[in-house]
Amino acid sequence: MSPVTYVILLLLFGGTVSVSMLLFVLWRRRVSLGGPEVVGFVGLAVGATTWSWAYALQLRATTRPEILAYNNVLWIGTGIVGAAWPVFAFAVAGDDHWLTRRRLPIVSGVPLAFSVLAVSNSAHWLIYSDVSLVAVGDAVVRANVTPGVGFLAFLLWSFSVNGYVLWRLARSCRRVSGITRSRRLVVLAAGLLPTLAGIVSILVLPMGEPPIDFTPVMFTVTTALTGVAITRYRLLDSIAVAQDHIVNHLSDPVVIVDADGTIRATNEAATRLFEDGDPVGRPIDETFHDQPALVEAVRARPMAGTTTVTATVESAQGGGKPREGNGRQGSADDRPTDGERRSDPEPTARPRTFEVSLGSLDRTDATVLVFRDVTERLAAERRAEVLNRVLRHDLRNDISVIDGYLTLLEEEISDSRSDGAREALDVLARRTDGMLSVVEQAALAETLADGQPEFRRFDLTTVVRDRCEQVRVEQPEVRLETSLPDDAVTISAVAVFPSVVDNLIENAIEHADDDRPGLAVRLDADPATSTVELRIEDDGPGIPADDRAVLVGTEPSLENANGLGLWLINRITTISGGTVDATDRDGGGTIVSVTLPLAETESTQPAAPTP
Repeated sequence: MSPVTYVILLLLFGGTVSVSMLLFVLWRRRVSLGGPEVVGFVGLAVGATTWSWAYALQLRATTRPEILAYNNVLWIGTGIVGAAWPVFAFAVAGDDHWLTRRRLPIVSGVPLAFSVLAVSNSAHWLIYSDVSLVAVGDAVVRANVTPGVGFLAFLLWSFSVNGYVLWRLARSCRRVSGITRSRRLVVLAAGLLPTLAGIVSILVLPMGEPPIDFTPVMFTVTTALTGVAITRYRLLDSIAVAQDHIVNHLSDPVVIVDADGTIRATNEAATRLFEDGDPVGRPIDETFHDQPALVEAVRARPMAGTTTVTATVESAQGGGKPREGNGRQGSADDRPTDGERRSDPEPTARPRTFEVSLGSLDRTDATVLVFRDVTERLAAERRAEVLNRVLRHDLRNDISVIDGYLTLLEEEISDSRSDGAREALDVLARRTDGMLSVVEQAALAETLADGQPEFRRFDLTTVVRDRCEQVRVEQPEVRLETSLPDDAVTISAVAVFPSVVDNLIENAIEHADDDRPGLAVRLDADPATSTVELRIEDDGPGIPADDRAVLVGTEPSLENANGLGLWLINRITTISGGTVDATDRDGGGTIVSVTLPLAETESTQPAAPTP
């Protein structure tokens, strides 16, 4: 057999493999039909099959009309391949965002335009100026084509675009590792082989014979490589594609560090974070030399779960480089005023604070670092904290002044017979006491809001007994009954837990509808369940539904509740590891019970649950 015969067999085989792989992918793999990877792959498979089979038939044709007809079909396949390859390659490289609405019609439209010019060549002769038949051997007739200016322009365009696409694809392999890198390397090889074959076909011409275009011949190897990427490296699986897109298009910087402490991959957001260059290939201790806590966390990576470390970097317009030292946060004083120029030649780097989440990459020794920018959140929290403290300080001072003047007024009108004046003073005194209570409750709420409240050990028996004795002395009209154990009942709770006991007893007395309210306080420890129950019964009108929902924690909103007290009772108890319950009492009144875990030993102190 002649060499042309072998080429024809390879072309037919390559086209068959391409169409078989396409059918396999569409029917058996879990792919998203609208994704750019699949759109590009379908275009490549259809174009390569059309190109290969049409070229094989052209090589077998013996008349000029047949050769021209198959040549037109060949150009249609060439145009489809030229339009689909950049879409497919950029999508695999994670650079599909580069194909904007303006670039895509140019990159993919020009090859299709050349194919239209080739099909209509007889009207303008831009692609090739002449087609003649040449006898090769005894039984082979070949077409000898004289290229036109359009054909030369097509070659220049194709090799330029393909070279740029392959460069972007090769460059993307440096930013990733593992299965993603293997996937991109296979696709890089699949695109590189036809390109090299095309160069060989043009530069290495057999003397005395029309050249054979080896570009479609290499589609057999290209299709096989693509099949490996699809089956072994899950090239077009919807889950794998989604993972790549999520990481590459994630706004949070993501860095992957290998077991030897070298940065192996980053996403685009992380690349923008390092203005002094791509960190891939650099040691983690060199890149974050001013963040020893972060470096140490990477070295002691958790085998399961995640670890969070706070890091600070210099950043300009979302980018940045590792920051030398701590520095200060940008303030309003740093921003230009209305009279200043707002267009600087270079943006000023600002320190940004990140919460870095570290975790192990599945089935590897690598560590994944996800940077979440919390600069604005921390700044807002600091502003709120300062504002709360200032407001509480000023409010407490004003209330003290008002209370002092009320005391003077009470002395001035002590001999007055006006019941209205005395009643007005009593109302004002109760209001100032209530305002002071709100200030103290706001301070408690701020203590709980910082996320790391202090824990202490308490003898709950002593806490409850002292509060009850205080009620007997200060409010003798209250009919108070107590049932407390003789032994100490030790709990480990939030440092402000005694305020729960104060609030429960105070609320029961304050909202009573009797001049001599009845109150029963009971404390029972159960070693069998390692819990203790504080039970407070009153004979009042009961707790409204909205307030009860806040007290037991079924409604976290304070919109319809009466003040912070009930919310604080539930919040402090919950953070301390306990629960709050409220039920109606037979004959009227309410029973509020607080259940807490007992402290196991003197040296045991449980960690604070996350609020």
